[in-house]
Amino acid sequence: MSDQFEDGIDMAEETHVHWVQSQRDPDLWHQAAQAALAYRDDPYNFLPWLIQQPEMDRATAGWIFLWAEGSRYLRGETEFHLNTLSADSMLAIFQALCERSEGLGFSEDRLGLDPEFEGERLKCVEIAAGGKVASGIVVPHACIGRPFAPPQSSRYSLDDGMIFLP
Repeated sequence: MSDQFEDGIDMAEETHVHWVQSQRDPDLWHQAAQAALAYRDDPYNFLPWLIQQPEMDRATAGWIFLWAEGSRYLRGETEFHLNTLSADSMLAIFQALCERSEGLGFSEDRLGLDPEFEGERLKCVEIAAGGKVASGIVVPHACIGRPFAPPQSSRYSLDDGMIFLP
């Protein structure tokens, strides 16, 4: 791996984002999505780019949707407190993720997701099954319709928003 990243990959740095995109590595992308959404903001639009990548793992979509409280989105709420993006940016991410889920879907489903997300997944399923989805919102069935496998070990580590290479 590059000496350029001995201090870690920072998703708030344009050259780092471009390098991550060039790697075509769903595991790295999973870590980068977490860094961008939870720690670093997304100044170079990594998340919209990622959602368009056919190799994006279902667990990455699940992490984005569930960590950012997708149940609130499904009910039509517009404030999301657990991320670094503006409400408008988050609404666009949710919409794109839901459209991806019900369009292209997810051919990759290997990374798995921490069991702590199961409660939010079930909340989303209950909202959809109970007909409580706000008008005009697409339910991401391909993303949330079944439980996630336990997470696989990643080659990368994420610490305070910085991604470290093996």
